[in-house]
Amino acid sequence: MRRSDRIAWWTFGIGIVVIFGGVGVFGMLADPPPPEPPTPDSVDKFCPPEPVGKARGDTYFKEIAEPYRGKGPHAVRLLFVDTNTGEDTGELPARWAASDEAGDADGKRRAQLVACGYQNTAGTRETRVCEYVPESIARLDWQLSGRTRHKDTTKISLLKASYVFELYEAKTAKPLGRFTVPGDEACPGRAKLDDRTFIGQAPDAAKLRKALRPYAERTVS
Repeated sequence: MRRSDRIAWWTFGIGIVVIFGGVGVFGMLADPPPPEPPTPDSVDKFCPPEPVGKARGDTYFKEIAEPYRGKGPHAVRLLFVDTNTGEDTGELPARWAASDEAGDADGKRRAQLVACGYQNTAGTRETRVCEYVPESIARLDWQLSGRTRHKDTTKISLLKASYVFELYEAKTAKPLGRFTVPGDEACPGRAKLDDRTFIGQAPDAAKLRKALRPYAERTVS
């Protein structure tokens, strides 16, 4: 190969490297693809693990929640897992009912408020003895009523407990308030015992509603 041909060939090769190298650098400098939009199940990640943390503002609530303003009632989404059942709990008035979906579901409105619940204190003093009979399908134990007794009745100690709730605006994750709710003196309606020798009081539902009412019913400008 003649010297001039070799020079031309090397020049061509260097040009190709520069071109593709430039493409690679451009690719690295280009903006990354936009993040995937949050999915509906991300609402379960809204609350911080502990009540001293910050709520996440990048969950599905950011997409579908309504701003916390205007006249009440405002839709409230309660995020609290009952340690006695391992399930979401807390029945709120129907006028406060909130949906996790983009459209109305079962007459519920888009959330405006989110209440995150945590067990605040757990005592060691027995307040009463609760009696349960197993329910084989649900794998939960149901509180006995009256004087009915079953051969498989389980007696278990009920311990005193209290709960703290942090309240946030659903759309912005802005903290709005904090309050404590005592435990219910009555035996929980059901409990997943799992060979435990005691269970804790559930939050007092009436006092939880009372604490939420000023936020859910007020007019917000």
